[in-house]
Amino acid sequence: MNGKSQHSPLRLVREKREELQPLLVGGEGLARGHGLECPNCKGRFARRSHRRGVWEFLCSLVLIYPYRCQLCAHRFLATPRPRPRTPHREFARLHVRFPASFRSAYAGQTVGGEGAVVTLSIRGCSLSSLQPLVKGTLLRLHIHHAEQQAPIEVDVAAVRSSARKRMGIEFLHLQPDEEARLRRLLEHLLYGRFH
Repeated sequence: MNGKSQHSPLRLVREKREELQPLLVGGEGLARGHGLECPNCKGRFARRSHRRGVWEFLCSLVLIYPYRCQLCAHRFLATPRPRPRTPHREFARLHVRFPASFRSAYAGQTVGGEGAVVTLSIRGCSLSSLQPLVKGTLLRLHIHHAEQQAPIEVDVAAVRSSARKRMGIEFLHLQPDEEARLRRLLEHLLYGRFH
């Protein structure tokens, strides 16, 4: 055995489980808006994430799964109570209706437009607009979520899908204070949804 100790995968999981203990918290997560607490921001809106690599696959054998916080995007491992439904998206899309404006430089031309954000998450949104943009276009986006407040500014966003008058937008870069404002808005929307 070349002087190296051999461990079975299950034994390795048991040994590593002690290191994960601070992250092992029970709860029903996003289904009822409470339960799983994010170790990064202490928010209670986590959603099951896709497994990555052999280690996370082995962890899932002992009911330890990866989760993604919907408020700060932190990814962590936790043991949940059994849930009947497995989500397909890492980030919950909240249905909203916020006016939005965007500006993009495409093929040497500056294009501007207006529309409405109809779903929103910490990492992107769906945008409805009469000025559709082609997939791959980079743009600057302003989300007007409240009349008395400045819009949330997304410095760089990318069009990931475009069909008819609706576009799937991924947020690539926000200033830290703008991301904090977006997180507070989502927290407010999530608490309103589940309480």
